[in-house]
Amino acid sequence: MPPQYPPIGESDRHPGARRALFGQLIGLGALGLGACAQRGAPLPQAGAVATPDALPDSIAPFSSATPGARPPAGWQPYVLRKDKPPTRYNVVRDNDRMVLHARAEAGATGLRCPVRIDPHQHSRLQFSWRVQQVPSLASVDVPEHDDAPARIILAFDGDPARLSLRDRLIFDQVELFTGQRLPFATLMYVWCAKLPPESVVRNHRSSRIHYLTVESGAQRAGRWLHYERDVVADYRRVYGEAPGMISSVGVLTDSDALKHEQQAWYGDIVLRRPGRT
Repeated sequence: MPPQYPPIGESDRHPGARRALFGQLIGLGALGLGACAQRGAPLPQAGAVATPDALPDSIAPFSSATPGARPPAGWQPYVLRKDKPPTRYNVVRDNDRMVLHARAEAGATGLRCPVRIDPHQHSRLQFSWRVQQVPSLASVDVPEHDDAPARIILAFDGDPARLSLRDRLIFDQVELFTGQRLPFATLMYVWCAKLPPESVVRNHRSSRIHYLTVESGAQRAGRWLHYERDVVADYRRVYGEAPGMISSVGVLTDSDALKHEQQAWYGDIVLRRPGRT
């Protein structure tokens, strides 16, 4: 059974809980915030925002970045909680290629790459990662243990009028207190310690954020692992409909729930046309 939603007004009576809620929703649901660009809201720590038509139609590669770049060109930091230590990201050499290294020490900062990509034209998502360890308690289906050594996050556009009343209220509250508008839908590919591969979990606060487990347990920690996903098929499975435009791609290595150190390495993230390699 999915986690039950707490009363929507509960966070209003507890300012600390409210900050935590908005930090989690903004961070997990909006590591690109393409919807913010469309609505004209400022992106935190990112300077000027390009209009949707000016956004790139490909994901900035780590492999061509300068060693030590922090963040790499085309990527922007996204601070989930200012009261938490930041996850540190920088480009490092791994054998013969450049990759992104993430180190979290009780932190939860993400990186995002704003884009405008049609998933129906570029439906094949390819990515790779390596993690140092997988904490045994970390599990995205338990809010108190919601850490993941590695996450790839896709944000999608859509018609806000189609949101449920509950989600419209949550979206409005987040925008009121943060100035940021959550994406219409978010699909997050995660490495989870407990859930089996292909498990789908809804975020305990919003039905517009879903986790899809692609790696489980610690058996394959320490190795480079490569994945290819059909984004349209995954989105249809999770949301029961066709996806809108992809407005951002993000990465997140977090350890703020369990307060441990976590390291991960990410290779290039690519969205390709079907049939291309």
